[in-house]
Amino acid sequence: MRKVVLCGHGRISEGIASAAGLIAGNQPEYFNAYTDEEIPFAGKIRELAETLSEGDALIIMTDLFGGSVNNELLNLTRKEGVHLLCGMNLAMVLSVLFADEKADIKEVMADAVREAKEGIRYCNELHTDEELDEF
Repeated sequence: MRKVVLCGHGRISEGIASAAGLIAGNQPEYFNAYTDEEIPFAGKIRELAETLSEGDALIIMTDLFGGSVNNELLNLTRKEGVHLLCGMNLAMVLSVLFADEKADIKEVMADAVREAKEGIRYCNELHTDEELDEF
């Protein structure tokens, strides 16, 4: 079994979880960090990691590499079955949610990172000069 958890500064994880639920039909669990209603995210995610059985995976996605949220969760990767991805965006989350449950977890993680990177574009560069002249 795979469990996906999103955690980021402010309400970014809540927003991405909501959008993922709209598209995928199942919303991942999320924690908002450093908000007025903040739940102690690191402790809650640590509790989830402790419930893993052999062959299970806990996939944690955070917003910013080197940020306090990611840094606080980094030690959890020492536990078998815990995977931490940072740079969370909707493409990354959807890639994991739609991944085949039987697929190798390292391949799922690599695909998610690739999908996230490929979705980052400066769209103005997609037009040719001729197309721009039409406006």
